Amino acid sequence: MVSGYLAVIAALVFTFLAPGLIGYRFFNLKVYEVWAFVPVFSVLVSVGMVYYLSLALGYSYWTILLGFLILTSLYTLVVYKKGEPLKPKDLLRLFQIKKSTLLLFGGVFLISLAVLCVSVWRGNEYGIVMTGSNWQDTPFHYEIIESINQGNFPPQTPNYIGTPLTYHYFVDFHTAIVEKMYGYLPMLLPVLNAVFIGIFAVAVYALARFYGRWAAIIAVVLGVFGWGLSYVGLFSAFFSGTFSPYQNYIYQFGDLFGLPSMFDNLLQQRPLLMGLPVFALVLALLRDMSSQNRLLLAGILTGLVFPFHNVAFFCCYVAFAVVVILNIRKLNRGYLYFLLPSVLALPFIFAGGPPISISFSSAFIAEFAHNPFIYYFLNLGIPFILALVSFVKPGYAYLKLTFLVLVLIPNILIMTPWVWDMYKFFMFAWIPIVVLSGILLSKVLSKTSRVVVLTVVLLSVITSASVIVYNVNTDFSAVSWSEYQLGMWVRDNTPEGSVFLTYYSIQCPPSMVGGRLRVSSYVYWPYGHGEPLGEVQAREKAINEAYTGSESQLAATVQHYQVNYVYVGGDEQQNYPGCVARLDAVDWLTQVYSENERYIYEVTDLNGLHSDT
Repeated sequence: MVSGYLAVIAALVFTFLAPGLIGYRFFNLKVYEVWAFVPVFSVLVSVGMVYYLSLALGYSYWTILLGFLILTSLYTLVVYKKGEPLKPKDLLRLFQIKKSTLLLFGGVFLISLAVLCVSVWRGNEYGIVMTGSNWQDTPFHYEIIESINQGNFPPQTPNYIGTPLTYHYFVDFHTAIVEKMYGYLPMLLPVLNAVFIGIFAVAVYALARFYGRWAAIIAVVLGVFGWGLSYVGLFSAFFSGTFSPYQNYIYQFGDLFGLPSMFDNLLQQRPLLMGLPVFALVLALLRDMSSQNRLLLAGILTGLVFPFHNVAFFCCYVAFAVVVILNIRKLNRGYLYFLLPSVLALPFIFAGGPPISISFSSAFIAEFAHNPFIYYFLNLGIPFILALVSFVKPGYAYLKLTFLVLVLIPNILIMTPWVWDMYKFFMFAWIPIVVLSGILLSKVLSKTSRVVVLTVVLLSVITSASVIVYNVNTDFSAVSWSEYQLGMWVRDNTPEGSVFLTYYSIQCPPSMVGGRLRVSSYVYWPYGHGEPLGEVQAREKAINEAYTGSESQLAATVQHYQVNYVYVGGDEQQNYPGCVARLDAVDWLTQVYSENERYIYEVTDLNGLHSDT
């Protein structure tokens, strides 16, 4: 047990620190930029290294150790070549931070950790809680992590069998790498989410610090906790006596307050946890287009971020295009230093991801925003208004134009399989919005009472109170204890890579806990990742027929999807009454698990069912 935790600590050091401590010596960075660069660059490089080593050698505990050994050797070599002996005191001096700034970063981390530890993988008397912001998408991330660590590498989609995992999954791969050093450690995910939120805060600080310390502090607070006016619903419920802890007051999908807040997204949207810090750091680097060194680093970060978050890759190019336009008279070959490292993204771009199609469309307005002027003012709130006010005076043109372009994109273009996913551009636009707000409020702070600025900031962050209330006061179950035990039985008693036939649900113990594969899942997971809706629905129809139809229909589904086990849990019994009796009567299914009204059937013999496929 102790050695397992030490291995996890070593993994954290090598994935959050080692590559960055090697790399910062080669780039022209200010001290506060180094604080963000080290963890961001380390995660990008270490995960990429383990990925390519695993393609060559197979993904395993020992492959990860080899990666750590390579990084250790590189660190020693670089320090020696640079003539810098290993002096821990010098290293600590590099990271000297003012106590108030450290308190800010620590506060962001601790608040995030407290909310996440209450709402993600918390045990109670009934089972494992996964609630609030994390009730829907986090099970998908667990399925990726656990399936990779149970042999699904290179990964196919764990909950849509037979398709390559084209989702930007590298943040989950990072979690899998760290967990692999221990064994099975599901509590790692909420802790790492909190760490990444802290890194996002540091990256926003690195971007805004150039404009003053108070501008950076305000930008961090607004960047993590700020948003619009949706807290009106929370307070209205409190004062009217209709408040319910199970009501989501953060946002209402498709309604007037329809954009989920930044803090809500940070708690659950794992790809954003790397996409946003990289984008903030790239914005900071692009501020100086005369430095080829900084342009090269911005390009490297952009090239490496694609498998972590493909929208971040695109947004980095939007920022670069904006800066090139603003510096068009100074255009020179040095700008190519940003473009060349994009070759790092090519293997993933051409690996068969979701179909890329860009078309002009106002579908987001038609389906969600309706009246953009009211919608965006209400959802993006005071920081959005302050960012617009900043246009009154000249300066900060690249931040202003980047903000406008990113807000405009979802209103005029469609680039994602599902229109709703275009909302993520507002998450990236939020970064220049809060920096512009921080700059403006810091100037106000120097001229007027701090009470004015404090009031504006408080009115901007109250929405996060809704987020915290919803996450802390709800207790939606991910798996019951009996389902958890079944999932652990699956890990120990079924071959890696086994395919389970299940209901197309969100929570699925054989996958989320057991790390096995399944035929299909919640419709918006495969559809949102580029699978045609008709094909997703065809799988759902086949699953329905397998549980409710004839034995031949079951056999056809089992054969087509190479199913090894059929699972019957709560969802299956609720949606397919009588399915247990039907499956018991099938000669080529053997019941191998039966506890607490949860059943698993193994496909044992169907006259060579899988031999011809």
